Amino acid sequence: MTSRTSFLSGFGFALAACALWGAIFLVPAMLPEFSPLQITFGRFVLYGVVALCIFLPQAAKLLPRLSRADVRHLIWLALTGNVVYFALVATSVQWIGMAVTSLIVGLVPVTVPLLGRKTTGAIPVRHMLAPMALILAGIVLINAAALTGEHSASSGRYLLGVVMAVLAVICWSRYALDNTRYLAQSQFNGTEWSTLWGLVVGLICALLWAVLWLVSPNNEPSDIPAQRWQLFWLLNLAVAIFSSWLGNWMWNAASQRLPITFVGQLLVFETLFALAYHFIYERRLPQLSELAPMLLILAGIVWSLKRFQRARTQST
Repeated sequence: MTSRTSFLSGFGFALAACALWGAIFLVPAMLPEFSPLQITFGRFVLYGVVALCIFLPQAAKLLPRLSRADVRHLIWLALTGNVVYFALVATSVQWIGMAVTSLIVGLVPVTVPLLGRKTTGAIPVRHMLAPMALILAGIVLINAAALTGEHSASSGRYLLGVVMAVLAVICWSRYALDNTRYLAQSQFNGTEWSTLWGLVVGLICALLWAVLWLVSPNNEPSDIPAQRWQLFWLLNLAVAIFSSWLGNWMWNAASQRLPITFVGQLLVFETLFALAYHFIYERRLPQLSELAPMLLILAGIVWSLKRFQRARTQST
């Protein structure tokens, strides 16, 4: 695969992964009567079932290659990149809204390049300061618009929701760096890694859900209609297949083709897709106060793409 072909395919995989991941912000908004932990456990238990179906025909080939180090990393990545991250996001969506949450989580394209500035193939941070400033300005402006709107009440619950979103940024940034670094020296390809990852996260969530039920058996709400439970499982199954397994596979494929700092910049598209789904769900167009910051974010991404291409040309 040529360098240009690898770059284009990596960019396509990253964009598709962001489109799938952007949908995860919709689920907590569509299921307000379910707790963030229920939504988290439901999603990833089903992800584990999907991964198990894919794993079984390959078990004889994959198990002998699986080391203790692989298992330790899979557990760490499943917790940081899936369980803890999504529980924080789901809580934040239900407490401060989908738009504000997705835009706080949109700080990931800024934090990942900064944390990964010493990795191989990284662009010097000084070359990315101006594009990242545009991205950050867009995120700050659109958050300012949201904070002066319907969510302007200064309550402890709202502030905690903001803290949850910030912690989600930290979790995902750490996961993105660790996953890319480990996958680069792993003996598994992106598909195999995503399948093993799904098994681990599914098992973790099944155990945690069982523990939660044993500790607090009356915690499950009994007044939720059967139709809503059906929607709960259908939405989580769709997210498990497309956002979790397929999205993770596409992200792994992108991570193997692009430098980590550049992949980190592309994560801003997850925010833009989440916003698009938000406006579609609310059946309205973005207001000027929302559109202008989004254009700033896009301008920052385009600028960073040009900076990256120039750096690649100079290094070849």
